[in-house]
Amino acid sequence: MKSQIFKLKEITDERGALCVADFSDNTLPFEIKRAFWIYDVPHGKQRGEHAHRTCEELLIPIQGSFTAHIITPDKEEMIFTMNNRSEALYIPPMTWCRFSNFTIDCVCLCLASENYFKEGYINDLSTFLKEVKKA
Repeated sequence: MKSQIFKLKEITDERGALCVADFSDNTLPFEIKRAFWIYDVPHGKQRGEHAHRTCEELLIPIQGSFTAHIITPDKEEMIFTMNNRSEALYIPPMTWCRFSNFTIDCVCLCLASENYFKEGYINDLSTFLKEVKKA
């Protein structure tokens, strides 16, 4: 499965809105093992700049917006503007990602299929490109 936007279930009534990410009803492509959020990113700074060997992630812009730059294993480049709280960007394993253009108020929730594992990261683009070339 390639990087793509998942529409999350949104429920709205006179009390406001609620958004649901639930793997029991196939809303999500994996069971969540870890959650973390990114915030207070200084103007002009970037996050990500890595790939995961086996971990899958969903990124949800809870507040504000950011841009996701993706390179797939077949070297296709994709750009997503993340600014909708009811959408999640799916990032499969062996996908290079770089995040930029964070608004000052941005809060990005990340849901991951695995616990943190330092050796599971590829932190150099040239190493990533060599590894996907071998596959």
